[in-house]
Amino acid sequence: MLLRHDGIQQKAAGFKRDMKPIIFHVEAAGQFRPVELTFATELEVRRVRAWRKMTPATDAAEFAALAAKRWFYYTREGATVACLDDLRAAIKRNERAELAFLLVASAEWVKRYKFLALAYCRRTWCHHLVLDFLAVRPGLTFANQPISGMGSGILFTLSGLADELGMEMIWGEATASSARFYEKVLEIRPVKDLFIIQRHAMRDIAQRYFARQQRRLAKVGEKEQIP
Repeated sequence: MLLRHDGIQQKAAGFKRDMKPIIFHVEAAGQFRPVELTFATELEVRRVRAWRKMTPATDAAEFAALAAKRWFYYTREGATVACLDDLRAAIKRNERAELAFLLVASAEWVKRYKFLALAYCRRTWCHHLVLDFLAVRPGLTFANQPISGMGSGILFTLSGLADELGMEMIWGEATASSARFYEKVLEIRPVKDLFIIQRHAMRDIAQRYFARQQRRLAKVGEKEQIP
């Protein structure tokens, strides 16, 4: 097993140090495996933008292209950050600064793909976190099996980040195809075209995420013990 209880609890402490990288876990081929989430560089932004060339066209590929386009716009305006320390420093310089960043997920055990998912976010002038785009790479598999927990792991990470920064709210747009995902992960019904996570709910989300991970880990362990 690659997921340890102490490893889960150490994630929150990671926010205080930096964000290169933050580790969360997904389920793939019957095991829990680590995924690294980091702030994207220009080269990495260009690589995820290339998802738009995949066929057939998908929402995820379109979101990746739009996220890259917005990232480059904010970069030209001098309003992107490359790490958590940069984000804190920019806020300290200007409390009303609107800042953007793109997070990319990668894993050494997935040799076939460089990046597995992305999240394009903005810190608003009133210190809220906006999730503009959350996308998992189209056709993502490992050992010919789907990888489970990528989107929820990123959403949990963002909740921890927002809580650590003292943000009162996370909000984002839900599409017709993503609304059910947010309903399931956030346990909010119904989710229409907008979802909101208040600060008091951020830690509840983390606790539910931990509990689900532990239950799934237990099930995997039970299967391995069956002769």
